[in-house]
Amino acid sequence: TSSSESVARPSLPSKPKAITTIAILGDRCFLAASRANKGIRMFKTVTDDNGSSDIELVRDCEGHSLGVTTLVVLDKKGRFLSAGKDLTVKLWDSRFNCADDSNEETMGTVPKPMTLLSTFGNLDSRWVHSIGVLHEGSFVRPTDEIDGAMLTAVGKQAVFKGAASVQRAAIQREIIECSGSFITASKNSSIVNVWDIHVVEKTEDSSNQNVAKTNLGHALEHEASIQAMATMPDKILTGDIMGDVHLWEYTRNAFRASRKNWTKQRKFTPWRGKGPHSPAKITENMVLHLCFLNEGRRFIAGSNSGVIRVWDIEGTKKVDVVHKKDAQSVKVTQDSLSGICQLPSIEDPNTRQECLAFAVSSTDGRVVSMAVLQHPRSSKQERSELVIFDTNDYSHNSNDGSEAEVAIHSIAALEATLPSGNSRNSHDPIIIAGDGNGSIHLSKPVWDSEC
Repeated sequence: TSSSESVARPSLPSKPKAITTIAILGDRCFLAASRANKGIRMFKTVTDDNGSSDIELVRDCEGHSLGVTTLVVLDKKGRFLSAGKDLTVKLWDSRFNCADDSNEETMGTVPKPMTLLSTFGNLDSRWVHSIGVLHEGSFVRPTDEIDGAMLTAVGKQAVFKGAASVQRAAIQREIIECSGSFITASKNSSIVNVWDIHVVEKTEDSSNQNVAKTNLGHALEHEASIQAMATMPDKILTGDIMGDVHLWEYTRNAFRASRKNWTKQRKFTPWRGKGPHSPAKITENMVLHLCFLNEGRRFIAGSNSGVIRVWDIEGTKKVDVVHKKDAQSVKVTQDSLSGICQLPSIEDPNTRQECLAFAVSSTDGRVVSMAVLQHPRSSKQERSELVIFDTNDYSHNSNDGSEAEVAIHSIAALEATLPSGNSRNSHDPIIIAGDGNGSIHLSKPVWDSEC
């Protein structure tokens, strides 16, 4: 059974291109891009007095010369990373929460705020298809409100370069501090690279327009090419073309306690034996999407065959290989999965039990919201069960009114903000889905007692 609030389904005001990647910024803003289009667009969701949602275009971010393969938000201030088929990774300042009104007194003398901060080339000879954020680092703009990060950065610059350099940076709107760390996976590559971001030291005669640079920290090697990734500050999940998922953790070196390394802890596999496996079975089990659940205690893996598996990390610490009999599995589509995103916990209306929740999208045009239902230890059923509580079908919502089926290519979720005084569903998420025609669909998943 499905029940979902009806909300607006606006379209991109441009030539239809599949929305293949979406990233949530904050303050109801999000980014959308396409592998077939070099532009990145920032939108904001707006909610009327009746709780209906729509989107508004905020700005375009232009810089890639070919299609954008992935987007990921780096920090709460709105920095984000994008990768493109032009073999570059770019660092941006979305300025989603900044007032950029010009000051007439300084107009023409003060540079406009930067949105494209840096272009990182030569990270790989092949284009990057996935990026994961490990640490947001620090980001200090001269126009920001004073906080601990600004005081630290300004004090450091004043000590090493003098107070005049701080004043010049404020006048010229220079970025004082810009750091962080992220990982990348490239097309047909079995190596996941860990990168550290550092601010570029500016000099009077510097012609380098980049605010930051990257250094390679680690190279995590695998036996098969990596198709999907998920990250936490101390954990990395990598899913490969064979269907295996590898858990990496940031642990202390056994010989040098002061140094930490990324080490592979265990493998989660859909295979019963070592093989050989037929090409058809390998294609079915290929991992396309990964997502952490429950603060890293579990994760979701989505395969090319439309199967969702929820794996337990916390309860499998004593083994090196975890097999599919230890996972909860369900086939949600006959087509391929195109995205997974975590949702806030949701209450089961039948038992009042708080359940973990997530949403998945597929190329048959559907967005399915699911919950992990925990059964009591005394129950004869499995300890947990995957329950579908809401479904939205956009397969026939074409822009031109034709009967052609429309695929969903990407999803993300943000928390809804309703008008003051309206407490109903005040924390319900809005699922944002991008389709093959360039349309963006908004829906609010609802769990009815009939489900």
